[in-house]
Amino acid sequence: MQTHTSDFNPDSELRKVGIKIDFLDDYEGMELGTGDVISLELTEGLDITGESFPSRSLKITAIDSLGLSFASQEKDYVGARFEVLIGINDEYVSVGKYYIDNIDTPDLGLTVSIEASDRVATYMEKYMTGLYTSSAVSMATLMNAPSGALAGLDLYCDDATLEATVYPNMLTTVDSQRDCLLKLAQAAGVASVWVDRAGTVHFENLAGRSGYSAEIASGSILEYSGLKLGSHTDYVEVTGENEGSSFGASWGTYTRGCLAEFLDNDFVDSSFALVVAWRYYEAKNQRFELTLKARCNPVLEPGDRVLVLKPDGSEIGEFTLASQKIYFDSDGLSAKLTLYAASPTDS
Repeated sequence: MQTHTSDFNPDSELRKVGIKIDFLDDYEGMELGTGDVISLELTEGLDITGESFPSRSLKITAIDSLGLSFASQEKDYVGARFEVLIGINDEYVSVGKYYIDNIDTPDLGLTVSIEASDRVATYMEKYMTGLYTSSAVSMATLMNAPSGALAGLDLYCDDATLEATVYPNMLTTVDSQRDCLLKLAQAAGVASVWVDRAGTVHFENLAGRSGYSAEIASGSILEYSGLKLGSHTDYVEVTGENEGSSFGASWGTYTRGCLAEFLDNDFVDSSFALVVAWRYYEAKNQRFELTLKARCNPVLEPGDRVLVLKPDGSEIGEFTLASQKIYFDSDGLSAKLTLYAASPTDS
């Protein structure tokens, strides 16, 4: 959750909404404001099952007051970095830094359409690297002395993930930084891995968490899309190979026709494989999905635990915010939230 002052009130009945697009680095001082931005769509999220490493993306349509659509050889704005801030009643909250992927103008420079993404897609997907240890080590050890795919990153692990042991053994092979970090997160107990708005890489066991840091009150919910119950995973199996030796571990009960899931990962420490299987089983059984359309609270971000209330003020339950789409246009500021729990009364 983003930091904010005690006076910040996104649920106020009357609220003044603002948008700032502040360019950084060589383009510092350039800015698009609320009066320039026609529409904005921001997508951010994580995978609570630990099976993928999502990136953050952004689409903006704006009056081209900066001349972005007429890039010259001296000023090519593709690749430029900028920060997006959302304000409510004149208090602004950062919703992340982005790199321009594409600029288009449908009307010869009157307006500009910008597509952008975060460092996961822009750099981590393209940076080829590896991760090697000569024996199994704890995640705490890797965090204290990051090397290879971890080098140069701001890192955060929750306690459950810090205690995990892993065995990354990429001595002669390389992969993208994105894939290396995903394999490491899975080996560390099927942790979710994502980059937050400040650029910190998180490894967290979200399926095992309880408690909440914020409430989504009924007054801020514009539309309840219902509570969806997914299929129960009956059996999971984790396999891999390290130093020429194969290993495997399973959790659950395998029967004919059951729903089974399989995870193959050579970064897993064979002595920790049973814990990985148990946590994979737990993550796959975050079966309850709640989708809401709400008046956007910009301090909420993926990974937050929230309490959701019904229209009558009673509790639906506690959920993990897995993803959200933030929209800004002539209708104002809103967000579509996707939340997960093992049961709708998780606590």
